[in-house]
Amino acid sequence: MSSWTPSHKNIYLRLWRLISPFKGWVLFSILCMGGYNIFSAAPAYYAKDIVDALAYGNKPELSQFFLVGFGLILIFFFKGAFHFGNNYGLGHLIQKLLARLRQDLFDHLLTLSFSFYSRSKTGDLMSRFTNDLNTFQNTLHIGVTGPFRDFPQIFLLLGLMLYRSWELSLTTLVIIPIALYFIQIFGKRNSEAVNDRQLSFSDLSTLLMETISGIRIVKAFGMEKYESKRFDKANERLYDNQMRSILISSYSTPVIEVIGAAAGATIVAHGGYLIIHGQITAGDFTSFILSFFMLNDPIKKLNGFNLRLQEGAASIRRIFEIMDTEAEIVSPPNAVKLQRFEKGIDLKIDRFQYPLSEEPILQNINLHVDRGEVVALVGSSGSGKTTMVNLLPRFHDIDKGAIRIDDYDLRELDLHSLRSQIAVVTQETILFNDSIASNITYGHPECSQERMIDAAMAANAHQFILQQPKGYETLIGEKGVKLSGGQRQRLSIARALVKDAPILILDEATSALDSESEIEVQQAIERLMQNRTTIVIAHRLSTIRHAHRICVMEKGQIIEMGSHDELLALGGRYEQLHQMQFRAHFADYAGAAKIATS
Repeated sequence: MSSWTPSHKNIYLRLWRLISPFKGWVLFSILCMGGYNIFSAAPAYYAKDIVDALAYGNKPELSQFFLVGFGLILIFFFKGAFHFGNNYGLGHLIQKLLARLRQDLFDHLLTLSFSFYSRSKTGDLMSRFTNDLNTFQNTLHIGVTGPFRDFPQIFLLLGLMLYRSWELSLTTLVIIPIALYFIQIFGKRNSEAVNDRQLSFSDLSTLLMETISGIRIVKAFGMEKYESKRFDKANERLYDNQMRSILISSYSTPVIEVIGAAAGATIVAHGGYLIIHGQITAGDFTSFILSFFMLNDPIKKLNGFNLRLQEGAASIRRIFEIMDTEAEIVSPPNAVKLQRFEKGIDLKIDRFQYPLSEEPILQNINLHVDRGEVVALVGSSGSGKTTMVNLLPRFHDIDKGAIRIDDYDLRELDLHSLRSQIAVVTQETILFNDSIASNITYGHPECSQERMIDAAMAANAHQFILQQPKGYETLIGEKGVKLSGGQRQRLSIARALVKDAPILILDEATSALDSESEIEVQQAIERLMQNRTTIVIAHRLSTIRHAHRICVMEKGQIIEMGSHDELLALGGRYEQLHQMQFRAHFADYAGAAKIATS
């Protein structure tokens, strides 16, 4: 994650660029705010005439009181109308901005490389979409109303107070800087609390997602209490940081109100002196004191504005931090578009190392795969098999060497055209919470129904699909939870068949299946492999004995290469792996036979 933090000025400039397409709504909201401010101050302005008329013995007609009452109704009607326009216009503007920001953030995440996701916490990324955007939404509302409604209202009321009595205004102006000083202190303290709170929320989200996704292991190992304690600690940290923000918000408002009350008491005493000496009228004083107490509300909001602004700045910094992260794997300028794979694949990997790894994962790899050839990769866990096949779609770039398809270095090719030539079926089947049809045609939504059904039949999936409640339109749940492992795998094979890519990667596609499911899936895989260049990562050696070549990998290197029979005759590492699996299979068979006869 980038450590760069944008300045406040840069944040506001970027926000304005996001808002600028909605300038009409901005102008509408500002005009409504202006009208709201004028009609909010109107009662304080007209209070002088009413009080002076009563204070100096004038006896107005009853009709004048009705006229004043009607005037008040009009004032509050227009005030309400402008408030509605301001609130609706501002809400529309904020929701449009958030929708665009949310979409931009999501689109940018899709462009980022695998290395970004390997070093990022899923819970942290989720919190940017949820907690940070929600906090930013609240800040936006206050951030717009502060400069365009509350600030003008403060100056309008101060102007009215100065107009009524400059002497009393001087008393008020002595108090305001004190209030602003405390507002600044509260904002600084709140900013620190907000940063800690957001980090705590991110940690809690990550822990929650890990526990839910790994609930099978949690229950299998009886770790419910352990996970509960971990969550309790993270939850307590979030609680403490939340309470720090609440504490600051709670004591800041009474402090500002006490300062306002002290100012009010001073004004009352000073105002009484001025009335007694005939320097102002009772109406002037009433208008002034009413303006002063009306001023209390926008000043309190100014305190909230500063606190929320600090929260919003922290949230939008975290959002822009993602937006400013650049993709490491991109199509080069003037990229070559690979129309159709025709010749072969050359992997010459002198060295590949993950950014946070201390040792190279792959080194001294030199492998050529002809078009139409089936090459299998075998070896112990951690030998680099999956890493090597992940380099073909250019999920990562190698440090030294080159990988070529049809004599083109992968770094010369357009990414989309490269990946369109490759289909992948993995042990961990990734399906989406959508219909079966949508999962099969994923990436090819324009696929015809006939082609989709043909792919499902070739993948041995058509029959079980028809047995589902709504057939191809059945929703399969998150990660295909409503289907068995074998059914999910057959759907992923059907998806690869629909893609019809000339290069196929099979990453232990049958290792996690039971025997019956494995047979059906293996049949589907054999159909999928027809007329395709295939690289197979195999755990069970029996599934790759007919491969054209088998590469045995250890510690990131190919240590043996040949056909099944050639490698067995060699008597090396492959022969050891074969004997180990044979003995394990024989032990399982003997154990089953013993149980059956007992």
